[in-house]
This record gives sequence, C-alpha cells and structure tokens, in this order.
Amino acid sequence: MTVLRRPRVVLRALAVLSLLACGVACSGTTDPDYVTVTNGRLTVVRPAAWRTDVPVEKPWAAGFGLAPSSVEQIQVSGDFGDFTTAAEAAGSLVGVGQVGLADFTVVQTRDLEVKNATSAQAVRYTITDNQGSQVSGEWIVAVRWPEQQSVAVSLLTPRFDPDLERHVIDSLRFAR
Repeated sequence: MTVLRRPRVVLRALAVLSLLACGVACSGTTDPDYVTVTNGRLTVVRPAAWRTDVPVEKPWAAGFGLAPSSVEQIQVSGDFGDFTTAAEAAGSLVGVGQVGLADFTVVQTRDLEVKNATSAQAVRYTITDNQGSQVSGEWIVAVRWPEQQSVAVSLLTPRFDPDLERHVIDSLRFAR
C-alpha cells in the first residue's frame, strides 16, 4: 500500500509544482500595468495609465500621456527614418535636442540588443521644462541594416524611472 501511495504523492506534487510554475511564468508575460502599442514596424509596451493622446510631430507617429498637462509621456515611431546604425539615428535626435530643448544634457548613451535589429541604442538626457523644472527623457532607437529601416521610442518623466525603462526596452520588437 505504501508503495502505491508514493507515486500518487509524487504525481500530486508534480502537478501542484507545474501549476505554480505556469502561474508564475504565465502571469509574468502580461503585466496589467502595461499595454502593447504597435506602430509600423515597432511593437512596445506603454504604461496602461498613460492613455491620453499626446499631439506629436514627425518623426513621431503616436503619443500617450498620463494626463493632458502631465510631463509623463511616451511617443513612438514605427518608421523613424533611413539610418544605417542606431548611433546615427540617436545622433539625429541629440542634434535636435541640442538646438531645440532648454538645458539639454546627455546623461548616458548605451548600446542595446533588440530583436530583428542590427543595432540599437538608448540615450538618456535631462531638459528644463516650461515651468523651469528639470525632467528626464530617453530615446530608444533600433535600426536594421542593410534595409535602413528604423524604429524609435521617446520617454519623458519627472525623473528617471528604471522600471519603466526596463519594461519598454524588454518589450521592444522590430517587425520584419
């Protein structure tokens, strides 16, 4: 009798562990605090609370903010332009920032890995907003060479949010 119970106990334990593992893995793939945005060749997540449409200008195709007058916003471009490298694409944004944004300062530039991209880069910066407060921004660009296709994301927050950055970078996909 004891021999027969042990396999049942082991099977029950394996079933419980499988359910627990699936619950952890499956719940980790979709975060209710984020929603997916697809624009052209770009797929990325944005905070679910950032659902207010933000007016955008080229090269940005869509934008979302926390509220109409809030600093928090994300802008996306699924067809950012014809660039050969992410450094070239990011450099074009830095050039615009240096000319058009008050107290623009690059804080960090680093290379990234993005699915289906040959190069990707993140540029963190700070600026002074219209109210005189320093705010944190970040551009994330990905390029596929030799097609010269690129995608980009722009983030703006009152101060750098590493959790938001991680969610955006981890979710960024460059569609073929």
